[in-house]
Amino acid sequence: MNGEITTKRSPIVLVWKFAIIEIAAGFLYFGATLLGNTKYEFYLQLPLSDLLSYQAAKILFLAGAQFAVTVYAFLSWYYDEYVIRPGSVTHLYGVFKRKEHTISISSSASVKISSNPLGKFLHYGSIHIKNNRSSLVLAHISRPERLMKVIKQENVFDREPDISQLLKEVEHDRLEFKSSLRFDYKANQANRDIEKGAMKAVAALLNSKGGYLVVGVGDSRAPLGLENDYQTLQRKDRDGFENHFTQSFNNMIGPEFRNLVKLWFRDVEGRDLCTIQVLPSPRPVYLKADNSEHFYMRTGNISTSLKLSEIEAYCRSHWPGWISEA
Repeated sequence: MNGEITTKRSPIVLVWKFAIIEIAAGFLYFGATLLGNTKYEFYLQLPLSDLLSYQAAKILFLAGAQFAVTVYAFLSWYYDEYVIRPGSVTHLYGVFKRKEHTISISSSASVKISSNPLGKFLHYGSIHIKNNRSSLVLAHISRPERLMKVIKQENVFDREPDISQLLKEVEHDRLEFKSSLRFDYKANQANRDIEKGAMKAVAALLNSKGGYLVVGVGDSRAPLGLENDYQTLQRKDRDGFENHFTQSFNNMIGPEFRNLVKLWFRDVEGRDLCTIQVLPSPRPVYLKADNSEHFYMRTGNISTSLKLSEIEAYCRSHWPGWISEA
């Protein structure tokens, strides 16, 4: 699964919310009756008192308040969704300001279903996902057993991505192509700036929704291979390439994030290509280069650097759970 699946909470959630609204409206009306003449005195201060009777104004107010709350309840359900991608699940929510919470899924992640008697009868329940750093609950999902099979079967980090399918796509927020890891085709030698560019793409994917960096591919998607990269290494093969990648990754990003990245090698048209699979990080990742730290995220098909004033707002939106714990 190189695409994504979007699912929402069961419509039964709407029934609960509407029932709660009706109950709350009843209590509000009962509480208003205890105010006595205070309501009428407040009504007399309004400009509408010359146009509407007291009873009409009261009905209009209660109907308007109930309508506003009902619309908000519906929108909060409508904009609440879960996006399942290879290696991650993202919870998107918020009516006026969109927020998201992403959790990485690897073969070691715990995925369980819980359901109460009513949920079993109406075929809905919650999926609990937990890794070694964070957790996420897909609450009140219709037929959660089917969705859990997709998560467990397709979202395993140890499943090799389909390189042939990736090569058919154009670059987007979860996919980027690089001609090499460190070889500069113009200068015909290793170039640290080329290597920094590759690590920048990896850091941006870690800070966003995860994805893939395919190395050894030209602008026209034609395989260039990794042979030129191999020749710049002490060990001139796939193992040497991965060892050097790990060393550069640990120096520029940090060894604590290395478990979120996996390298896959595949021979395409007689040339080695490397697909770097990146899971979304559970906390902010900074790229260490040029004696400073930089923060990157994906915006469309490019890696964008955020200013210091923008990083906090992005982190609060992207990692709300981590920010509250920090």
